Amino acid sequence: MVAFGVIAGCIAVVFSINALNKQSNNEDEQVKQGVEVIKNLEKQDVVQVEEKIASIKAQNGITDQPAVTTDDQDSSGKVNYKSKFDSSVIVGDSRAEGISAYGFLTQSSVVAYKGRNIANAKKQGDINTAIGLYPKNMFFTYGINDIECYSDSAKFIEQYESVIDLVKSKLPNTNIYICSILPVQSFTLSQQPNYANIDKWNSDLQAMCQKKGVTYLDANGIVEQSDYEPDGIHFGPNFQKKWLDFFIQKGNL
Repeated sequence: MVAFGVIAGCIAVVFSINALNKQSNNEDEQVKQGVEVIKNLEKQDVVQVEEKIASIKAQNGITDQPAVTTDDQDSSGKVNYKSKFDSSVIVGDSRAEGISAYGFLTQSSVVAYKGRNIANAKKQGDINTAIGLYPKNMFFTYGINDIECYSDSAKFIEQYESVIDLVKSKLPNTNIYICSILPVQSFTLSQQPNYANIDKWNSDLQAMCQKKGVTYLDANGIVEQSDYEPDGIHFGPNFQKKWLDFFIQKGNL
């Protein structure tokens, strides 16, 4: 996802180094070295690439100059969510799918589909797709479909642990955030009685996060009754914005 931009940054660093040493008779040799650096970086993990860039800058006295305007805001001063999440991925079901459906983020930052639970998300390749984007941060938002499938949380927790283990094995430097299962409106309980167990499942989810050493995010406090779509389960654009703001705050994006 960000690898192309990172490599482009490497190229900029190399050219900056060449400029600083413009008077040197070793310019051609530096260019050759720069090309080799870039070739090597192309093969590395994105986090390692960024660390290498920082090291190159420090060794050659290159500092990042603050811009007059920031990519984190658009011309009207509103948060530029696409910029904020350019190194992050949100993974989940139709609730998270709404983030891209309403245009806040693109599918390069949201891997979420209707009907997904944690087990079939892994089976259908969603988790591997998210891993392949090499994000710094992964926000998981599963649970509402899982609670429809199981009478208790045991299988859900087991599947979640396997996903966490997979991500850690592939992306050891990635920050993993597990969002709470968001509540539903009360009238939905007549359609799906298992929704009454959301609080208990969230308690088990939080305990799992402590066990696995990942961050649990309790987002239930940001939900208001006016945020729901008519089905009492999904959320409109006002909530999607609040949800992203919550992730930004908790993930220090």
